[in-house]
Amino acid sequence: MNITQLTVVNACLASMGEEPINSLADENAFVNSAKFALEQANINEQTRGWYFNLETLTVHPHAVDNRYYLPADVIDFTKDDFNPGWINLRGSKIYDSNNAQYLSGTKPLKVRIVRLLTFEDLPIMARRMVKAASVMLFQQSYDGDSTKIQEAQTEYQLAYSALNTQHIKAVGANFLPRRGTELRQSSRRLRV
Repeated sequence: MNITQLTVVNACLASMGEEPINSLADENAFVNSAKFALEQANINEQTRGWYFNLETLTVHPHAVDNRYYLPADVIDFTKDDFNPGWINLRGSKIYDSNNAQYLSGTKPLKVRIVRLLTFEDLPIMARRMVKAASVMLFQQSYDGDSTKIQEAQTEYQLAYSALNTQHIKAVGANFLPRRGTELRQSSRRLRV
């Protein structure tokens, strides 16, 4: 089953006992609030940085002012080599708050960015998680029924776990040392 924006809005409406709509063009207070919940949930859930919205980018200084500009859809970034807390994003420019100025230079910077993707560009598991987060936000804003919120939280946890499993597989995360790595490291220590 494909999860569309209409699917998410209808899930929000269903949580209130409202009839589904046929088009996102339908206007009423609940529909507009559901769209807003979807927009907020999409931003909130992508901010963490997942396998599908993390990228490495080389940023060249602007020809006129030598400042570093990032694309408008970047939510966050880190420099690959070093990123102290005072280097951050202001608007679309990299800012050095320690020196109270926009970062400028003559050499390219390699950065890891978190992009904000449109809902349609998300993988299905990410859409499922955003859908669940949208219903939670919508429920908290309107009905606030504890049973419905609990159901939405349970669906969110299931969706988050499924996406996190995909994320771990995609990035090749392994928290255990690989067999053989241990042996090579211990044999190096013996020779020293």
